[in-house]
Amino acid sequence: MENKVVVLLRKAPYGRVYTAEAFRTIMGIAVFELDICVVFMDDGVFALVKNQIPEKLDMKPLGEGFPMLKDFNVNRFVVHDQSLKNRDLSASDLVMEVETANSDQIAEIFDTYKKVLPF
Repeated sequence: MENKVVVLLRKAPYGRVYTAEAFRTIMGIAVFELDICVVFMDDGVFALVKNQIPEKLDMKPLGEGFPMLKDFNVNRFVVHDQSLKNRDLSASDLVMEVETANSDQIAEIFDTYKKVLPF
């Protein structure tokens, strides 16, 4: 059995629990020394945007936590290039360096990792 898993974030980071739960899930499974790849697509790319101010929603900024996951050996972060483009964003708008990938490359990641946890 391969110890590889993709955590897929597709929802906007605020107003729902998906991004926060994805983050907690990543923290929880990281202790098992799995090869974890975090993929951001669709509105999930907003989780990594710099200078978030969610305090108005009575929430903490979620994006600031993702760079810290490297301390838990989560080292692969992939952002769907078209999702960024469709939202007038670029990799320089994000809180951390990421790998960008097109749809075919994302499909390859899913095929390689086999296990996908969607949020």
